[in-house]
Amino acid sequence: MRAANIFAASGPKGREGGVLKKLRRRLVAIIMLLVGGIMIALIAFSSANAQESFTELVNRSLERVLSEPGDSRPGDSGDETLGMQHLPVLWVDVSSDGVWLGTNQSQFSVDADALRACVNDAISSSASEGRLTDDHLTWKTISYAYGWRIAIADTSSIDAARNAQIVGDLELAIAGLVALFLIANLLARWLLGPVERAWEQQHQFVADASHELKTPLAVILANTQILKESSEELPEESRRWVKSTADEAERMKGLVEGLLELARTEEGAGNARRDEDVDLSGITEGEALQFDAVAFEQGCSIEASVAEDLHVKGDPDQLERLVKTLLDNACKYAESGTEVLVSLERQGQAAELSVTNHGAPIDPEDLPHIFDRFYRSDKARARETGGFGLGLAIAKGIVESHGGKISVTSSLEAGTRFVVRLPLMGRS
Repeated sequence: MRAANIFAASGPKGREGGVLKKLRRRLVAIIMLLVGGIMIALIAFSSANAQESFTELVNRSLERVLSEPGDSRPGDSGDETLGMQHLPVLWVDVSSDGVWLGTNQSQFSVDADALRACVNDAISSSASEGRLTDDHLTWKTISYAYGWRIAIADTSSIDAARNAQIVGDLELAIAGLVALFLIANLLARWLLGPVERAWEQQHQFVADASHELKTPLAVILANTQILKESSEELPEESRRWVKSTADEAERMKGLVEGLLELARTEEGAGNARRDEDVDLSGITEGEALQFDAVAFEQGCSIEASVAEDLHVKGDPDQLERLVKTLLDNACKYAESGTEVLVSLERQGQAAELSVTNHGAPIDPEDLPHIFDRFYRSDKARARETGGFGLGLAIAKGIVESHGGKISVTSSLEAGTRFVVRLPLMGRS
């Protein structure tokens, strides 16, 4: 099967697909914050002005009555209703000993108990204005020689208008944000469309090229193997060339296999290729035991602490490769005489695998790029250890394809620590 078939589905795959989704979300968030923020600010400003206008109408109507005492007072006319210049306002003159001296109660209909409660509230209050919310009455007082004049406005229509204004503004804001979100998503997809197509083509190229290289590499390796087996008949100089060619061919084979594995891993990001019950505890213990010999050759040792019976759902081969990659990386860069610490424990609903070694710490500038393909913080040492900078990229792809997260911290005192968190499988 040609590698292009791996990417038969449209759209970018794997980690690039995840990166594009994050980029799209950020672009949508920026548009929502900028444009949506301006829109909400304008709606809020308009709403605040409307509410202020309502308040000013009530105050103006009350002040108009209070400013002109007498028997024939402005505000007596009953044609001043909402939508006109003033609200209907009744007044009550009260003597200093609480006796009602006069009123234009015919100005609008109000319950007698509510009116009495409003007058008593105004007389007993130390403030010059107040409100009875339940009865939709707003009052204001002014002192005269005979006592007080209490102006009372019926704000039921104003309160209804206030509520309608608030509801309308909220509906407008919600509808505007929904419309903006849809437009922002369409705009983000349109803007990132060329990038998605470019990354898809890159995936296809890497997979195609890797597959196409396998055949000539197999021929080169077969031919060099034949030459090596008959190298006794060749001069010493020729044997060195044959060995060099074979070594570089093997190295290229490793690179091609790494590229293919990375392509397969990233193609299945977010959806592991196999979906089985995997004993992560058993895999970790087994790999730690196998790497004892590797650690010994590097002059270090492995100390493992593995919780029992931790199971995850996924691809056992990929998870085995994940543990191998982390252990191999830790052993390569551990200082002689130190321990590589391997820990697997339950953390809530996740299994946490950590691998720690002590050696030269990773430069803080390199930490954000440590999982990038072909990235090696120590170029010279990486060449000596035979790496291509693909191992940790593949490890991250495996972790993400199983719905987990991987991180790294590094310091001279605490060492370099890789932490993998994978969701535990529910077991009955």
